[in-house]
Amino acid sequence: MVSNKSWSFLAVASAAILLMLAVTARGDGGLQYDFYNATCPGVEDLVRAELKAKFAADVTLPAALLRLHFHDCFVRGCDASIMLKSHNGTSEQDADPNSTVRGYEAIEDIKAKIEATCPLIVSCADIMAMAARDAVYLSEGPDYQVETGRRDGNVSILEEALQFLPPSDGNVTVLTQFFAVQNLTMKDMVVLSGAHTLGIAHCPSFSKRLYNFTGAGDVDPTMDAAYAKNLAAVCSTPADNVASVQPLDPVSPAKFDTGYYQSIYAHQALLQSDAALLEDSLTGAYVQLMNNATYLDTFFADFAVAMINMGRAGVRTGVDGEIRDTCGVYID
Repeated sequence: MVSNKSWSFLAVASAAILLMLAVTARGDGGLQYDFYNATCPGVEDLVRAELKAKFAADVTLPAALLRLHFHDCFVRGCDASIMLKSHNGTSEQDADPNSTVRGYEAIEDIKAKIEATCPLIVSCADIMAMAARDAVYLSEGPDYQVETGRRDGNVSILEEALQFLPPSDGNVTVLTQFFAVQNLTMKDMVVLSGAHTLGIAHCPSFSKRLYNFTGAGDVDPTMDAAYAKNLAAVCSTPADNVASVQPLDPVSPAKFDTGYYQSIYAHQALLQSDAALLEDSLTGAYVQLMNNATYLDTFFADFAVAMINMGRAGVRTGVDGEIRDTCGVYID
């Protein structure tokens, strides 16, 4: 458990912490900034304008699009394979971890608008990366440049989603291993977990912590008792229906900030994988640092770099992959 050290000590130690957990922007020769300047000028402005209108109509959509990008990049890389459909229920969309993923229609709508101006130029994968960036920015988070030039994959396999998506009950060791497969560091992991400052989780994702944490019908002892009681009132049975939800960040659920880390530090993390960040010495130090609101800019800078790093996972560029006119085509 992280001890309650003074903020003056943390301020001195923060540089060492950040070095131990270093996030660096790792180059990928196939991606570049402003890739579409000549072939589809203004495409990023178009995406942002479309999303601004959509977010005004649906305040839950930013979190959905951010999650959609994450779940895509962790399976076959950032190639829009999660957008592919299957008549036989064998695509990534059909895997249990993706059962509550949404935002497909928003990406499809934006793709149609782009196709009307720049046919067969802009990939679905790049649209998803732009949409995730704009979801953060339009939720009062950092604005950062997105590398583009990705091409789309045409393979989507349910079993791979089960294999590569991080579990909601994983500890830091497990989570770090899942991120390492995508060439992401431990700091990438603890920073990208901060995306949970937006969005919700469904009761089955965390009900074990309320009712059967060790298999003896008990509550997770690390969870704040009052918080656990409030959650139990919403998730009244261990297998409550999927429609019952709670915010991942009870401090500021609709704003991109450090409320997520504040929740973890107060032992009010919703998912076990989020609570686990406080139990490790390195990730716990980052959580404690971000509990101090004065480090918001540090988090913003870290998150921007970590998103760029993740956006390079397994990308298809050049002549690899395809550009299709519809993102959600069927694979069978």
